[in-house]
Amino acid sequence: MTEADKEYEKGYGCGPQGTREVNLCSIRFNPIVSILAALALWAFVLYAVLDDQSTTVFGEWKSYVTQKFTWLYILSQDYWIVFLVPLVYYYGEMKLGKDDEEPEYGDLTYLAMVWCAGVAIGLIFYGASEPLFHLKDGTNRYNNDGYSNDNQMAMNAMHITIFHWGFLAWIVYCITALTMGFLSYRHDLPLCFRTTLAPVMGKATWGWLGDMLDVLTIVTIVAGLCTSLGLGARQIVGGCQRLGWISGSLTDDELTNTAAWIIGIITLCATASVVAGLDIGIKFVSYLAFMLGNFLMVAVFCMDESWYILNVMTSTLGYHLQYFIEIAFDTDAFAQLALGNGRPNDGKGANPSWMDWWTIFYWGWWIAWAPFVGTFMARISRGRTIKQVILYTLTIPFAYALMWFCTFGPAAIRMDRRATWLAQVGLESYGNADYFLHESAGFRPANAGKCYNVPASLNATVYPGYAPTPGLSPVCVFASADSSGYWFDLMNQYYGMGDFLTFVSIVTTVLYFVTSSDSGSLVVDLIAANGREAHVVQRVFWALTEGAVAIACLASGGFGSLTGLQAVSIVMGLPFTFILMIMCTSLWRALKIEAGDMLPAGQRNDWNLPLYGGILDIPEVAFSLGKAPMPKMEHVKAFFVALLLPGWSLMKAMNGLASKMQFIPFAARVIIAKTTQLAFLGFVICHILTPIYKDNNLGITGEGLWMFAWALYIGQVMLICMVRHQIRRTYSIEGSGMEDFWASLLFYPQVLAQMVAQISTDPSPKQKKVPAEVVGKEDTII
Repeated sequence: MTEADKEYEKGYGCGPQGTREVNLCSIRFNPIVSILAALALWAFVLYAVLDDQSTTVFGEWKSYVTQKFTWLYILSQDYWIVFLVPLVYYYGEMKLGKDDEEPEYGDLTYLAMVWCAGVAIGLIFYGASEPLFHLKDGTNRYNNDGYSNDNQMAMNAMHITIFHWGFLAWIVYCITALTMGFLSYRHDLPLCFRTTLAPVMGKATWGWLGDMLDVLTIVTIVAGLCTSLGLGARQIVGGCQRLGWISGSLTDDELTNTAAWIIGIITLCATASVVAGLDIGIKFVSYLAFMLGNFLMVAVFCMDESWYILNVMTSTLGYHLQYFIEIAFDTDAFAQLALGNGRPNDGKGANPSWMDWWTIFYWGWWIAWAPFVGTFMARISRGRTIKQVILYTLTIPFAYALMWFCTFGPAAIRMDRRATWLAQVGLESYGNADYFLHESAGFRPANAGKCYNVPASLNATVYPGYAPTPGLSPVCVFASADSSGYWFDLMNQYYGMGDFLTFVSIVTTVLYFVTSSDSGSLVVDLIAANGREAHVVQRVFWALTEGAVAIACLASGGFGSLTGLQAVSIVMGLPFTFILMIMCTSLWRALKIEAGDMLPAGQRNDWNLPLYGGILDIPEVAFSLGKAPMPKMEHVKAFFVALLLPGWSLMKAMNGLASKMQFIPFAARVIIAKTTQLAFLGFVICHILTPIYKDNNLGITGEGLWMFAWALYIGQVMLICMVRHQIRRTYSIEGSGMEDFWASLLFYPQVLAQMVAQISTDPSPKQKKVPAEVVGKEDTII
């Protein structure tokens, strides 16, 4: 048995690390993960297709998550960025691989693949429009504060945009890539998402719990990619209409069918790229997309007012860094209150749904994409140190996002201001706001903003100092209804090169889609094949599945169905937030063991009953077809006793602790145990009475009882947490107070069963850490 097997254990299957695996004609895959993921995915599709209200329901889920868990999304993002500081300080030189391995890809190629996988269509879809949304829509706390001038609001708009695409956007990818890459390449564990939790889940990682995590991961990845395919197809159709390649008079059904054909073509291209492999297909497409994007950015920078863009870039960087902490912790707490329920009475500040529309939408989206992009980054990061991965997946992407949005954003803001001013000039001087109106020979949507020809001169007496750039014409007003088309308006103003720049934009968008789709297919292939390079048949199956799901939703319910799937993907960000929090503990623990700061398995003190053991081992007996042993009945019994009688189980644990080496007065034990049991009974009774007291004349409300029930539950959890913390310290078990709290909050019966099992043995002497001078030797467990 290898040292990795001792530390991370093995499952009962025949695949890598004991995962479940079937081998059919050289096609190796995890049957549970593959079948359940496909069924779950198509179940979502059928629901979206057959139920007209599905989009509304999915949207309500997303709004509920935003309303109730804004604080969690905000705090977790901030925690992850802080977590990297000690990580780099203590373990920055450790490699994602063996000590003598070198990076598999050059720096520029690596950056291109990272960037293209992580941003997809967002760069072009939001590049010109997002700053204008934040500047003009009057719904955020900056542009509706009642006193900021237009310049200040423009700076705040850039600040918000960079915040959504900067450090906190990439942090989830970075942590996933570091954890998976380190465990896979350093300890030869499977390159799939479940591996990231191996240091805390042990054997359960390779069993049914790991299978369910991989199923959730695949469904989330494919749902996210499908919605991106649909939204991107819509923008590609719009660009093709402006070039005259597609009729501008398409009906809604024809527009949907055209988008479906585009998705089909992109899917075939992505499938060909996946079949070609990482080094030929994905690498080449990513590099080409990256270079074309750079061309567009340099072209706009040179043809617009370069000095102005550099000014905005410099100011935005300083402004963003100065106010980063403020915006990073902002939750719009007061704004989210309902009308008459605490919402501000002056009408100022953010719309109650602004966080749902923007920041939490982004955070949920980034987190939901973490399994996909993080796994892909891990796949291409072999041989790099932790410092290098953080540099290329966090700091450099932030700098590139700053350059991108501070090129196209200011250019778009300037064009909108120029167009708005010309409408005002036309009204003032000629009594007609449309005096300079530009009549486009090509297609422009009816809901697009008006465009104006830039006059070479104006009355110098009325407009002294007028210094136009006639070559930048026509200029267009931003309209939120055609936000995705504003990019093409921006491209069309540059010296008659609009058609060419629009063409390059469409090609770049397609390439970004292809590289996102084939990268996603590669990741799904890895997960479904237990971290191995998948057979070409599997690659084709998952690549075509993504396109088929997107087309099925689009054909049945139009873009609304894809929006519903997008909401599902974002809602999945909530469970992945908890998973990422556990992942941080997992990575830290693995690095401590590697560095000798924590004893390896077999030498350190661990819980006799892990949280993933006992009753949770029963499903594995069925999934493994009897290969896994049944858990001890005493542990199963302890779980059910603790479920109904937490006070009794806690008393038993405290009695055992007092008999060892911790003196706890008997009276204190009784008070704690009885308080715990009474809190639990109150929790149950209040829930039973909640519907009964929904309508009554006693002045008691069901909502009040429901909230009081959870207050009692939190009290119960705190008492259990306190005792678990003391037992863990007595037995010198690795962990923290936060781990004790969250374990007690989310799974108190198993925690109590764990405590009862622990006090059945005597504490071992506290073990010494592995000496630093022996770390890395073959006979040292790392």
